[in-house]
Amino acid sequence: MDKTLDYKLEDFKKALDTLKAALDEEQTDFVKDSVIKRFEYCYELCWKTSKVFLSIKHGIEIYSPKECFRELRRNQHLSDEGTEAMLKLVNDRNEIIHNYDENFADELYKKIVKSYYKLLNRVFKALSE
Repeated sequence: MDKTLDYKLEDFKKALDTLKAALDEEQTDFVKDSVIKRFEYCYELCWKTSKVFLSIKHGIEIYSPKECFRELRRNQHLSDEGTEAMLKLVNDRNEIIHNYDENFADELYKKIVKSYYKLLNRVFKALSE
């Protein structure tokens, strides 16, 4: 595996570990905010690692997160359902950083707990194979 991709995957895994640690804490407003922030940088590492992966493994240059996840699907690294979920995840991430709303933050926290952490892990595993 290319060293650049190795480093990206290592950083992505570390970020996922920090998100998991925050998710394991009892929910408070502070923990919720920490989970959301850690989710944001996990997302950034997810799409940027995917971008490097696609460049190295498939010779494809991508410049946007949504296109990255669509291209992972085209190259059979994500399922249709996984791709749809990642596109929703991107929308939620964009919403929280551009228009912070307490109710939306509560909803996002629940989504991270219920599915987004697992989804980010699935992408990590697909890129690590």
